[in-house]
Amino acid sequence: MSTPYGEYSYLRIRSFDVGVRDVEGFVAEVARIVRLLPQNGLIVDVRGNPGGTITAGERLLQIFTPRKIEPERLHFINTLMTAELSRCDQSLEVWRKSITQAVETGSAFSNGFPIFPEEPKKCNRLGQQYQGPVVLIIDGLCYSTTDIFAAGWQDHEIGPILGTHGNTGAGGANVWTHRLLGEVLAGTDSPIQPLPKGASMRVALRRTTRVGTRSGEPLEDLGVKPDPDKIHRMTRNDLLSDNEDLIARAASILASRPVRALSVELDQTTGSEVRVSTKTKNISRLDAYVDGRPQRTLDIEDGMTTFGLPLDSPGPHTLELHGFEGRELVAARRIDM
Repeated sequence: MSTPYGEYSYLRIRSFDVGVRDVEGFVAEVARIVRLLPQNGLIVDVRGNPGGTITAGERLLQIFTPRKIEPERLHFINTLMTAELSRCDQSLEVWRKSITQAVETGSAFSNGFPIFPEEPKKCNRLGQQYQGPVVLIIDGLCYSTTDIFAAGWQDHEIGPILGTHGNTGAGGANVWTHRLLGEVLAGTDSPIQPLPKGASMRVALRRTTRVGTRSGEPLEDLGVKPDPDKIHRMTRNDLLSDNEDLIARAASILASRPVRALSVELDQTTGSEVRVSTKTKNISRLDAYVDGRPQRTLDIEDGMTTFGLPLDSPGPHTLELHGFEGRELVAARRIDM
């Protein structure tokens, strides 16, 4: 995309409504697309995105950052019915203890946990796929999963957030259908009955709270605020010329940020060692891990660096490279060998 500040890539995500079974495919496809883009800067635009599958939004975060992703936390309100839900549905078992303890503690909400036990691992399975600087554009119509996605972007300091309003829609909750509630509570003395004439409705069942430096802050009613100096009021030119001024503002933010690069090629010369060739930019140190174990730390300069890593056994291995500028983690690569 051409801007007054140069050429930058642009990714518009209009919905996260991909269905639970299609989450992995959705994330993999976005990862494939961003790997093909020039790595000098990317604008991610989620304006007007009403949400969808929570795991689709949270698992997408990893491809834009070298940081480890921590999923947002979900909490039940403590009532007799949510206690019954946690007894009837084994997937809610982790919330059960804190809900039942509310009789003694008087706490209004349960403890918070990721939506599924395996989410912390799945939110970090692919790792960073886009190495360049990124900026996120939000507005007041971002809702539900998009609230959660924007919160995760901010909580993990993935990049600046540019907003056309003062905050997102502030509705980042986990919703269940009336029918699903009835199915889970079937066989109990639940007051939930089928609605007449096939009617349906959804309810916000679990609220979400933030992680990182904002750990414990509620997302509902507050939403995600853009960076204080990064609010763009839409102009006549934006309306008539396909967001021209908004995109230029986002490009100006990217132009002020350093461009990192970390590419990797492997050449396994023997059964006990793999030769690694890297090409880097604006990275001063590399840490190498094989199967999660640290192997080498190298002080490097921009350009090509080649080194060997021992392999203690035949078979598949996973190589991870972490690139630092000073003490700050700025780039990462993960390769299955």
